[in-house]
Amino acid sequence: MSIPAVLSFAAAYLSLILTAAVLLRDRHSFVHRVFAAGVFLLALEEIFRAISYSAVLPLDVLYWNNRVMAISAAIPAAWLLFSVCYARKDSRSHSSRWRWGLLAIGMAPIPLVLIFRKSMFAVVERSGAGNWSLRLGSTGWLLELYLLIVSILILFNLERTIRSSTGRVRWQIKFMALGVAVLFGLRLYLASQAMLFSNIDTKLGATNAAALLVANILFAFSLARGRTLNVDVYLSTTTIQNSFTIILAGFYLLTVGVLARLVSYLNPALSLPLGAFIVFASLTALAVLLLSNRIRRKLRLFVTSHFKRPAYDYRRVWMDLTKRTTSLVGAAELSTAVCRTVSDSLEILSVNVWLVDESQRRLTLAGSTSIPETFSKPLERAGKSAPELIRYLRENPDTLDLDEKAFAWATEVENAAADSFRGARIRYAIGLHAAGELVGVMTLNDDRVGSGGEEPLSTEDTILVQTLASQLAASLLNLKLSARLRNAKEMEAFHAVSTFFVHDLKNLASRLSLTMQNLPINFDNPEFRADALRVISNSLTSIDAMCNRLSMLKQNIELRLAESDLCQLVNATLDEFRVNLRGELERDLHPVPKTIMDSEQIHKVLTNLVMNANEALNGNGVIRVGTLHEGDTVSVSVRDNGCGMSEEFIENSLFRPFQTTKKKGLGIGLFHCKMTVEAHRGKIEVNSIVGKGTEFRVILPVS
Repeated sequence: MSIPAVLSFAAAYLSLILTAAVLLRDRHSFVHRVFAAGVFLLALEEIFRAISYSAVLPLDVLYWNNRVMAISAAIPAAWLLFSVCYARKDSRSHSSRWRWGLLAIGMAPIPLVLIFRKSMFAVVERSGAGNWSLRLGSTGWLLELYLLIVSILILFNLERTIRSSTGRVRWQIKFMALGVAVLFGLRLYLASQAMLFSNIDTKLGATNAAALLVANILFAFSLARGRTLNVDVYLSTTTIQNSFTIILAGFYLLTVGVLARLVSYLNPALSLPLGAFIVFASLTALAVLLLSNRIRRKLRLFVTSHFKRPAYDYRRVWMDLTKRTTSLVGAAELSTAVCRTVSDSLEILSVNVWLVDESQRRLTLAGSTSIPETFSKPLERAGKSAPELIRYLRENPDTLDLDEKAFAWATEVENAAADSFRGARIRYAIGLHAAGELVGVMTLNDDRVGSGGEEPLSTEDTILVQTLASQLAASLLNLKLSARLRNAKEMEAFHAVSTFFVHDLKNLASRLSLTMQNLPINFDNPEFRADALRVISNSLTSIDAMCNRLSMLKQNIELRLAESDLCQLVNATLDEFRVNLRGELERDLHPVPKTIMDSEQIHKVLTNLVMNANEALNGNGVIRVGTLHEGDTVSVSVRDNGCGMSEEFIENSLFRPFQTTKKKGLGIGLFHCKMTVEAHRGKIEVNSIVGKGTEFRVILPVS
């Protein structure tokens, strides 16, 4: 058996072992099954390639290489799906958002493999002892183009994942990403070579087998570190926009093309297998160096030591924190963003933020670079000694080194999340103080890159952490105060509603109580029974009316839009008031175009405005309703010559709930009118003079 065949069988054997190990670890996990499928296809490809090495006739070589190409065409789709769902919180639902694109990419090579397979290779020639040269046909060239494009997409997704990860998560996933990059970086190179020369040399198959062996080792190392593929990385918009994978791929392809032309010019007989392996090994080594936190830290220390500059570029750190937190309004998102900034700046893999509850007796996990969000409640329950740590940090604002003063809370948390603290422990605790209040605690583990847990924080480290902690504390306190203010307003509204309900229900209860007291005495009186039934019926009607009016406070108005005639709607609404108005009703309806609106909701608005105008009349007044078409808007106005309203009331109270000038009103009607009109992308205007009258004008867009 030849050496290339041995390499291929060895790579396939290791791949099958890895497939079984991943499925045994968690066969129900979606990302585990996708990874296992991808590795299995790689093993199958190497088995067919190993068998092809034993072929001695051109037809046999063509037969087995056709099967190798068929399996090779199926591999990218599986690994593209893996690159999309790997390191995502809910991998199945995340990948489902891209299902049509993934399905299209997966189906693309099927017609080429099944229908046009006869034009996969044009010529098969012997290129040396045991080696063959296969000239690509049109189908083969298209498949190589497909492999090249999908390889770029895979590398693009993995680069986004790595750039978005920080701390322990990056430490856990980087070797998995490197393994995939080894495989598809080489396939990118080989596909470009095959397209450039329209030829495949079977000597290059050994390079594929070697790459798979290296990738399997990296995969195994990554699984040993993380024990599972279910990790979570948040992909920021900035990372996606600043991704440079496609730029590097373009530069790489240009470089390979120039190199190939140069080699062809200098020595046309020179083969490129060695060159391919050198390029592959160089790119792998470069990727390892770029992703190594230890090397990046040593480089930073070298610059600091030899160029006499501060250890940190405070302006850059502050700008980075500002960009990450500008649009965040949740305590968890804000805490996680600050954890990432601290982790990136100090090269500490595990940074956590804990919030102090109102009782100052519990610590709840709000953000972390190492602990999953699902651990929040278990850790809160486990940290029974939190009051002691909270009390100490409230009285001592300096950074606490737990090597100098230990607290039982740290040990309780570490034991409750042993996997997240594997090989590390909580070393520092920094109180998040703002306006004299302790709102939270930031903890740093002793897993600093390159220090082995022995190097303490320097003065500059401490200053930077405390600065970031102060900024986070101020933001968290603002969120806390905002929440308290919202609760106060909600309670105020609740008390106002309760007051109205209690008052009205008390009146209804009095009427019903009086009726029930007289019922035994006058039960045989038909007139009394009829009157009692009317009282009960009217009471129920009043209760239903109160509930309906309060239901108008619902914040989200669902519109059923349709083309409607505004003049026709106004006429129908006014017809309902023919015998119920105090004053005279005048109509001034001008022709208007049909409008896209919810007729039922606008009917409620018009009804409310006419009722308000009717109640504002002192005696024999006039209510004038008119319509008008101006530009791309239509409007309906309701004018009365009643009591009017003051400018102060219009500005400060008119459209606010529970603000009214009517003795029996709840102040909800105009509030609901304004919400309805704004939901139609319109506006409502009001002009009023005390003692002279009021005009409301509803303006709606035509479409």
